[in-house]
Formats: sequence, structure tokens, C-alpha cells
Amino acid sequence: MMFKMRFFTTVLLALLLALMAGATAAQDSTVTIWAGDDDTGACWSSLLVDTFPREDITIEVVLQPGTNLVDTQRTALQGGAGPDITFSHGPAFMLELASAGLLLNLDVYADEYNWGERFAPWALDLGRVEGSLYSLSEELETVIMYYNKTVFEEQGWEIPTTMDELYALADAIREAGLDVMGPAFGECAPCVEWAVSVFLSHHAGPDKVYEALTGQRPWTDEAFVAAITDLKDIVQDGWFMGSLDLFFSDTFDSAHALFGVGEIAMSFEGTWMLDNYQRDFFGEPAGNDNEWDWFSFPTTFTEDQFFIIGVGSSWGISSATPNPDEAAAVLDHYYSTGFQAQMFEQCGVAPAPLIYEGDVFANSDPREARLYEEFGQASAKGNVGYTSWSFWPARTNVWLWEQIVRVYDDQLSVEDYLAGMQSEFEEEFADGLIPPIPAR
Repeated sequence: MMFKMRFFTTVLLALLLALMAGATAAQDSTVTIWAGDDDTGACWSSLLVDTFPREDITIEVVLQPGTNLVDTQRTALQGGAGPDITFSHGPAFMLELASAGLLLNLDVYADEYNWGERFAPWALDLGRVEGSLYSLSEELETVIMYYNKTVFEEQGWEIPTTMDELYALADAIREAGLDVMGPAFGECAPCVEWAVSVFLSHHAGPDKVYEALTGQRPWTDEAFVAAITDLKDIVQDGWFMGSLDLFFSDTFDSAHALFGVGEIAMSFEGTWMLDNYQRDFFGEPAGNDNEWDWFSFPTTFTEDQFFIIGVGSSWGISSATPNPDEAAAVLDHYYSTGFQAQMFEQCGVAPAPLIYEGDVFANSDPREARLYEEFGQASAKGNVGYTSWSFWPARTNVWLWEQIVRVYDDQLSVEDYLAGMQSEFEEEFADGLIPPIPAR
């Protein structure tokens, strides 16, 4: 039997008063959520209740042990039970639930709460099924270039804004006796997809990637051949860790430590490392005097900032909920810029893809605040591409990261690699297995 630990996220006094009064109205307006039984789940759920502005709605959080919370929720929803507000790994998984009739249509709430003005322009498209909104995305992810600011200042290096400038910088880094960048991928084989995602969108361009993801352009297109060929060249040339062997075998911690002390000049990583670098690899905690900062990876077509977009999970409302209006009110608060900033600062959860302005991240590290503010500005301009883990169908994505290592060590040609990707994609496209793709 599934073990469940319940804790009520209203103030104790309010609960006692409700019970004493036999407040059936309060019981009718209870909204349930399941959260992971870990520090992160306890943190954001407590914060949600502490900041929730409405006294007429009670939020009940069920702490769920184990690592299969998403599957547990799906099973419960299929049986007509489960929480009022549910979440899954991302848009493709929510598409499955919506198609099965398990999620509530959110169009009326999007209009009521004006979510179209709050979310990044592409974000709501991720939760649409046949034009209607069924889920909201959270945990914005992208890949950026971190750099050892102390080393850059000592060497007089400038931040590159074009691919040509990046190549010139790589030459200068090597002339100084340093390795160009990390990390290594010895302990995370799928993580090699980060670079593939970046080069496809930053090199071939997001319009071409969009056309490929929507079946209008084959993955064998010459623009993709050029992008993957350039990626292969820099990997084989030792940009990562100084050698192909270390690129394949070394650990994240080893690469991050070398980056922190300045033996590696840059780190090609995701936004999930924003807190980790300062906490573990730079400054006093790491026993050095170095500082880090970041810049957006250059492109072949613009000097403006450009980011690939990805999300970590998505939220929706069960179609079986007895309190849809109340559940929508909770979601609206959860997806407010103020709450997302607080959750990021206090719980370490990456914020949702909203438009962040002003001093909403005033209590955050200014480098982190700058990222989310500038990402929002880039989104508003359409300067965004696509992460493979958010937008490629499942089998095609596995091909992408499993087979690219064979390209790097010359077991597979770039052309055959992309032909295999196209073959997998055609089958999944025919079966309707493509995740929602934000329109351009």
C-alpha cells in the first residue's frame, strides 16, 4: 500500500476554527497537491501556503515518498482519483494526460488571469492541445557559457558575441596554456545532447530547426550537416577538457573544480549550475579567490543574445477536481513572478518561463537575476531555439545523444548520423508523437 504523509499547509489556528465551526464551505474549497517527500518539495509547498493570499481556499499538500511521483499521479488520475493539481515531466507527458481526458481545459482561466501577458511568448504554446491550453510549464532551462571572470580579466579577454570571436578566443585560451572549456561527460551519457541542441539552433538557426520539428525540413538538410560537422570538429580538436579521451571519461566534479581554479577557462553548462558554482567551486567554499560569470553562446546569424529553450516539468488541473476555480487560483499564485522568484531564492527551484522585470530577483545573485531578465527579453524578440530534451520525440532524442558519440570518434559519419535521426523522426512524426512545438 502506498504510504502517504499528510500535512496541512494552513495556519493551525485557521484549521482549528474551521473544524470547530464545522465549516463545510472550507472543506469544499480545499485544493490538493502532491509533492516529493524531500527538502525541495517541503520547501516550495510550505512557501506556497505561507504566501497564498486567499483565506477562502485551503491548500492540502501530500508529501509523497519515493522517486516515481509522476507515475503514481498518472495512475491515480486514470482511476478518477489523485490530486486536484498535478504535474509531469514536461509538455509531452502532459499531452498524453490531456489527450486521455484527464486534464482540465484552462482557456477560461488564462483569460481571467491574463496569463498571456505574464508568460514568455512561446511558453503557453507548450501546454496547448489542438489550440486549447491544458498545462503550464515551469523550471526554465537553457544552456549558457560560464566563464572564469578572474582569469578573463587577468588575460584581458573579451566576451565573444559571434562564432568567429569564439574561435579566436579559443585560440587565445590555448596559447595561455589553458583548456578551452568543460565539462566532461563520463558519468552522464545523455548529457552530450546539450551541445547538439545548441549547435543545431545557434548554428543552423531556429527557423530551420522549427521546420524540421514540424516535418517541413529533413534532418539531413545541409544546414544541419554543417552544424554537426562544426560541433564534431571542436570536440575532436580538444575544446572540451583538452582531449577527446577526457571528454568521454572525466567527471563533472573534476571538470568543475578545474574550471573553478582557472585551469579550464569556460564551462558549457545548463542553468541548473547557477547555484552550484558559487556554492561548491568558486571563492571561499572552494579555497580560491576566483569569480565566475556567464554569457549567451554565440550564433552564426546575430550578435543579440540568443538562448535555446527548455522546461523541466509542467502543471495542470485534474479534470475530476470538484474545485476547478480554486485550483486555478492556486496555480495563478504559483505562477506569479513574485512567488517564482521566492521559490528560486529559498528552495533552489528554477523559475518558470515568465517575463521578469524590475527588482523581482532583488534578493538573488545578480548574475542569476540578469540571466532570467535577459532571457525574457530575448524571448520577447523571438531569439530562442530548442532543447532536444523538451522538443524531440523520445526515440529520436535517444538516437541524437546515443549516436553522436560515434560521430565524435569517427565510427559514424555526420551524414549517416542525421539520416538515422531522420528515419526515427519520420516514424514518430507519422504516429503523432511530436511534443508541442512553440510557433515562430
